[in-house]
Amino acid sequence: MVRERKYLGAETNAPVSIICNCCCKRCARKRQRRCLPPEIIFNILLHLPALVIRDVMRHVCREWNLMIRSPYFIHHHLRNSIGGIIIQPLFLAGKSTYVVMRRGCLEISEFDCGFAYAIRTSCNGLTLIPDSRDIYTLYVINPLMKQRTALPPFPHTVDIHSEFKLAFVEASMEYKVVNARGPKPLNPPKQIAMLTIGVDRVWRHIDVQHLPLTARTALTTFPLVTGGYVHWIGETFVLTLSAETETFCEFPMPQLERGFRKFLPMDGNLSVVYCSNELSRDVWEMDSETGEWTMLLSFDLKPLLHRFKDLFSNEKSVTYLGWLAVREVLVLSTICFQRHCIAYNVKTGEIQSFELGTDCSNTKPKVYNFVAHKNSLVCLEGGF
Repeated sequence: MVRERKYLGAETNAPVSIICNCCCKRCARKRQRRCLPPEIIFNILLHLPALVIRDVMRHVCREWNLMIRSPYFIHHHLRNSIGGIIIQPLFLAGKSTYVVMRRGCLEISEFDCGFAYAIRTSCNGLTLIPDSRDIYTLYVINPLMKQRTALPPFPHTVDIHSEFKLAFVEASMEYKVVNARGPKPLNPPKQIAMLTIGVDRVWRHIDVQHLPLTARTALTTFPLVTGGYVHWIGETFVLTLSAETETFCEFPMPQLERGFRKFLPMDGNLSVVYCSNELSRDVWEMDSETGEWTMLLSFDLKPLLHRFKDLFSNEKSVTYLGWLAVREVLVLSTICFQRHCIAYNVKTGEIQSFELGTDCSNTKPKVYNFVAHKNSLVCLEGGF
């Protein structure tokens, strides 16, 4: 049934239905002429944050939704996305925060992982979190997409969830979970546990008794992940596990004198902030595949200490929390009072500061957990 409207067809005396059909066809042809080529739309969407794509862009039309859901788009969007840092109270007695640097400006928003426990590892937007009701049950979760999948039971008691790390194998597009802590955490392990998500129904074990004792001792420390590599830091070396080949390499440290060293993931590579003298810091970068170290840059703490005299009494009170912009913006805070954070562009000297939420009912300083994270559209169960 077509509703009559006098202004439609007033001059032509044509039936309203014919006019409407003709109008719709003309509008459709106009829209078709105005429509951008799919490859241009693809490239535009690649530059939008994952949150905008999830909440807005995938609802525009069926064609865009199909494009956004394709593994090809998800993979390329992930590679084009900007990484940030999740900041959580260590015991979750407060709200979690997500900080990202976009076009030189800080973007700070609340972050909901959906679970009561703090995130200990993140890879391509996927996080690993224990169940609040059963800490021995681990879930891989994409907080942005509100998806999760449970991992098979671990073969022995779990005390420290920080030992579980997620790594990504780009060649096979698979995710693997690694744990090097055995039943006796203080003893050098004889094997490590590994699981390929969606493939393995039980944990596999890889023998490491062929490694030197010093290397196996390093496996008792907390590891760092850079994409498809898991690193354990020794005194004079870095022990690196390739998630793709499931083999170890021992890479020597750069020739640095004994002193303060802070190791941080920096996108796909490993970085170390080294104290070269009282107020100067050097940043070295290790290629995760070859183990080659490169002196990246040096920066000065003097502007920081001068501007924030009330926070930093000296250079020893500064702690390094993670990279916002790769090779450029480093997040710093104090060792004891981490609520006040600073984004320091180590190339330009630009300083931006921000404070984490305060709890009026609790005046005691909180200890925070800082995890490098990148919001992504990666799907665990084949769709949104």
